[in-house]
Amino acid sequence: MVTDKEFLQVLRHDLHKIEAPGALAHGAAIPDDAAREVDGVAAWLSRNFLREPFMDKLYRKSLIFPMRNLENPRALINQHKAEVAELFEESDAVQLHELVLTSKLLNFFSEARHYPYTSLKYHILLTCALYFNLTHNYKLNELYLCENPPVTSPFQVIYSDGARTWAILPKRREDGLTRVQARFCTSWDRRRELIFGGDYRILSGILSSIGSWSTALAVIEDFHELVDSC
Repeated sequence: MVTDKEFLQVLRHDLHKIEAPGALAHGAAIPDDAAREVDGVAAWLSRNFLREPFMDKLYRKSLIFPMRNLENPRALINQHKAEVAELFEESDAVQLHELVLTSKLLNFFSEARHYPYTSLKYHILLTCALYFNLTHNYKLNELYLCENPPVTSPFQVIYSDGARTWAILPKRREDGLTRVQARFCTSWDRRRELIFGGDYRILSGILSSIGSWSTALAVIEDFHELVDSC
């Protein structure tokens, strides 16, 4: 049986990527073979979009706020790095998952420096959701992205805002929004219903061009920030 200890390890496994003081090296942070495998799957789902081989920065590039990429968000990251690291000191796995889910600062970090549009925040949440499902004997090809569903565990949730919650669940096709595919845009274009309308058609079009799951989720968060600021 998977315990909160294992989920804490999954949630904390990439602290070295924000250069948190005392962060464990990647191999030591996730000694669980299943977690290592799931981390690799989650990275595979994200590292398929706009690679920059010589990128050597902590911050995530934004598709919605291109000026942010030029205004040196490194200063914001350095200013709040201790605050982000402190977030992960939470010892209750469910509470830590909620803190990650609602964190704005964490979305400023990329999951991989040579894939700067990926999001560390959404990589962590995706890894956690896949870990829960795969350790409950569900295979990747049995999983669906679902909107506002009842969940077995909060660890299945990968995105939340005021209007919707998305979770990765083992649902039958008629119950799921879309099957999880290797590329987010493939899943997005095969969804069973339109969940963005009006001005959000612009966002829907952007999502139809993004392969990376963590990048797509970061784009949705950025888009809502842009709309709220207008």
